[in-house]
Amino acid sequence: MAVLDSIHGAGIIASRLRELGIDAEALEVYHSNHSVERFSLVVAPVHLSPQNSSLSEARRLRKRIISHHRAVGMILGERDFRAVEITGTRGKTTTALLLALMLSHDMRVVSHTTSGIELWNRGRRSLIRSGLSITPGNLIAAHQIASEERADFLISEVSLGGTGAFDVGIITSLAGDYLIAGGSMWASTAKLQMLSLSDPDARIVANTDAKLSADITFGHGGDVRICRRSAEIRGRSLPLSLDEALDLPAYSDGIAGALAAAISIGVNVKDAADALEGFQGFEGRMARYQLDGVSVTDNSNSGLKVSGIERALDLASGGRTCLVAGEDAESVCEGLDIDALLKMIKSRRNEIDELVLVGRRLEPYAQQLGGCTARNFQEGLEVARRLVSAGDHLVLCVKCFR
Repeated sequence: MAVLDSIHGAGIIASRLRELGIDAEALEVYHSNHSVERFSLVVAPVHLSPQNSSLSEARRLRKRIISHHRAVGMILGERDFRAVEITGTRGKTTTALLLALMLSHDMRVVSHTTSGIELWNRGRRSLIRSGLSITPGNLIAAHQIASEERADFLISEVSLGGTGAFDVGIITSLAGDYLIAGGSMWASTAKLQMLSLSDPDARIVANTDAKLSADITFGHGGDVRICRRSAEIRGRSLPLSLDEALDLPAYSDGIAGALAAAISIGVNVKDAADALEGFQGFEGRMARYQLDGVSVTDNSNSGLKVSGIERALDLASGGRTCLVAGEDAESVCEGLDIDALLKMIKSRRNEIDELVLVGRRLEPYAQQLGGCTARNFQEGLEVARRLVSAGDHLVLCVKCFR
């Protein structure tokens, strides 16, 4: 068996297959040409271009080809905990962390997201392992850790679809679709593996923008919708006590999706809602707090888009404003749209008193924009703290893993 793309999880998939007694080899297919002629089965990631030499040879030779997602689902098999998988174009991490927060008040929960693999206990989280992406192959490690930790639930983000090894699958959104696989496939097509690979007994939760016949929907016009002080659930209004400073537009779909999943799981929905009492947001996801008298809006995360930077700037009204914006190229695969970012900064430059541009790609524009530079998120924060004082606003918008 040939497992293509060692950069995105082929190694861990092939290693687990060998442990199961299957002859498997991981192949790096971006910088090397590997023949797959001797293999009877080829496992390829859904994002791989059909023009890739190894994949095109497999098709020409009429080899059986399956996705990484399907292979991982077959590998994982039985488990001693319940599993939730989450995919979508946006909101995956927020939804996963909110569901973990809700469930952890009564159960032992492990989450696997871009924030790392974390153990949750009574609303508090502790890091078990960092540095794992959400490529499907890394679910193998997440499942092993959840078993070792004797978890009741494992909640996992999965890039571009689901593996089928779940009790509840969540599609957070299909809005803002984009092309993958060398422009030959829409990302939404890949994400719909959440449905095609799922067990008949699994429950599917979906945002209404996905336009799917899910078991329960959320978002605009869905079964679960969020208002400032209540959750509207199939005609029933349930009180919510969120922190007044929470940026609700950044969290409403995540809260609705997590509540919808909790209903599918069979959790008492009032208990799930009560777990959000005083919720202020997660670090790096439009969180707002005070730092030595400075009002901070922190929206630095791996899924950051220029629209998220604009939203963060909108929240910083009154007083002097320092914007830290850019990308930590060492920690993210897909960078920001630099042209769109520069256009936005130029259009709103009069609102920004101090500007710190983060990352190598933005460095050439610092002088013309009247800003200074930093190599990464941490350095950007350190530079900014020297530029602000009590009463100012600090807006942190760096695309990076936290």
